[in-house]
Amino acid sequence: MSLQAIPRTVVRTWLSVVRLPLTATEMVVGKQGTQWPPAVAFDGFEAGVKKGVGLLIGDSQLVQEAMLERGKVEQLRDAAELEAAAERRRQEADARFQDRQETVQERAQRVEREQEERKAKLAQEEADRKRAVEETARRKEEAAAEADAARQKAVDANERQARATRLAAESEALEHERDAAEAKGDLLEVDQALKATKAARKQSR
Repeated sequence: MSLQAIPRTVVRTWLSVVRLPLTATEMVVGKQGTQWPPAVAFDGFEAGVKKGVGLLIGDSQLVQEAMLERGKVEQLRDAAELEAAAERRRQEADARFQDRQETVQERAQRVEREQEERKAKLAQEEADRKRAVEETARRKEEAAAEADAARQKAVDANERQARATRLAAESEALEHERDAAEAKGDLLEVDQALKATKAARKQSR
């Protein structure tokens, strides 16, 4: 093993030990092999340490390894940024779609509400017209009944007047008949008296 390989091994071992808590956390949360931001950040830190030590001790292999890891970290960060941007666009698209869905749903609800209101208004107008027709018919029936009652009252009054007139005429006729009968009776008495007087005169002679 060369003298440069010893510090290189020490650096790698130290970085592996430092990374143990993060590795354990990755296993717990199931983030192994993913672009987990804490892991990417540590990889960047690891690349920086390797580059610094490599430049310090003149280990070109460690520097090259650091450059490769730095390139990997940059790619991971770019991928993470692209994924984050894509997620933002998805969320924005979902939000716009949700807004459109809500707008369409609100429009449909508004149209349905307006249709229900129109139906209710037409039903109310129909009910009002029906009530008006029924009220007009009722008033006509009442007016006709009142007119019939008035006509019947007038007929009854005329009949009572006619009966009263007929009774008065009959009473007057009976009175005339009584008067005539009385007058006739008086004439018979006078005639009988005259006949009696004549008969008495004849006998006295």
